[in-house]
Amino acid sequence: MTRSEIKIRSRELLKISIPMAIEHISVSLMGMFSIMLISFFVGEHATSAMGMVDAITHLILALFAALTTGGTIVVSQYMGRQDRSSAKRAGGQAIMLSVVASLVMFAVIAIFRDGILNLLFADAEAYVMDAARTFLTILNFSYPVVAVTLTVFGIIRGTGDTFAPMMISLIMNGFNLILGILLIGVFDLGVYGAAWSLTISKVVGLVCAGWFLVKRAKNLRINKFEYFKPDFGRQKAILRLGLPTSFESGLFQAGRLITQVMIVTISTAAIAANTIGFTMMNFANVPGMALATGAMILVGQRIGRGETQDVVKTSMFSVGMGFVFLMALGLLIILFRNPIFSAFNPTAETMEYLPTIVISYLLIAPFFWPASFVLPACLRATGDVIYPMVVSISTMFAVRIALGFVFGIVLGWGIAGVWMGMYLDWVARSAFFVPRMLRGKWKGKGIKDEK
Repeated sequence: MTRSEIKIRSRELLKISIPMAIEHISVSLMGMFSIMLISFFVGEHATSAMGMVDAITHLILALFAALTTGGTIVVSQYMGRQDRSSAKRAGGQAIMLSVVASLVMFAVIAIFRDGILNLLFADAEAYVMDAARTFLTILNFSYPVVAVTLTVFGIIRGTGDTFAPMMISLIMNGFNLILGILLIGVFDLGVYGAAWSLTISKVVGLVCAGWFLVKRAKNLRINKFEYFKPDFGRQKAILRLGLPTSFESGLFQAGRLITQVMIVTISTAAIAANTIGFTMMNFANVPGMALATGAMILVGQRIGRGETQDVVKTSMFSVGMGFVFLMALGLLIILFRNPIFSAFNPTAETMEYLPTIVISYLLIAPFFWPASFVLPACLRATGDVIYPMVVSISTMFAVRIALGFVFGIVLGWGIAGVWMGMYLDWVARSAFFVPRMLRGKWKGKGIKDEK
């Protein structure tokens, strides 16, 4: 690849990825800030409770990936064809599906809240469980709001506009910051304050996203009721591409939840370390997540335009960019790790676990995370959704969970052993996804107009 081609590809990818990186940074920083506030003003038990509920939240949101990812892929491919009418109708159907699915999920959580917590975290201490119950009860009101907002974001991104979701996310997280300081730090509402600040800020985000999609979007405005009338053909197209991703994401998050259950059996300090570790991991992953979504959009538009010959170059270039950015950010975090750790106010027991898992993650991630997560995003954008689903589910249970249990519980390595299972999962995923992309097995799987 020539220097000029590298420059062109870098500009194209970064133009679409940088706004998402800024968005992810704001989300990660707000998550870190909430954990810091809870750690300082409430204590380790509340930090552990937030980590437990956060694992459930990721699982719930993963189930809506069918609508977010499916909507993004379908809209991006229609936009590549310059078929705006179909893109608008597909977007409207994705939103309606997200409304129905999220309300069903809200009812399930409301009815079975205690059973879910007791099933997953029976070994947690009573006061940790009480805090988790409170947090989940309030946060449940935010799940339908978040589901619809993420679907709208996916539609907007599918048009190539990543700036608007970034700005809305910044507004939303600004509200969360202000409310968190007031409710947790000033009014001393603890877990209640954290939950309500998150929920209210999500409502603000939905209002802004809806207003933008109807009134201000330049590339695609969904502003007529006819776009929301049931269109089973387009719903089928969305679900055909999105359901495998939803199933994959759901089981993937279920696997993460199982590893969380393993850590609960170790100690409250281990739960807190895992919560802080994943919070820092999410921040360190910002470049990779942004590049994965950016590459997915670019690949989807190329498929829509029939430019299949460029898909492999775009995908592998994105993996290389992921390595560069993850390595640079990881080394920066390692350099300033001590003041970052101190900001979370960890106990001495928590600090026994924290440096090992965070530093090991930052050193290993650049080599395996991009290939194991950017490439499947690109494969999905081509319409090849079954293969990534099968690989991700298989390696999650056969490698991450099985080896995490062996290393962490059987051999007694604790939380470090559980995270070692995660690293080996990345290695296995990369070994499957790289050949799949290079051999072109994804060709001919793009969207078709469903009737």
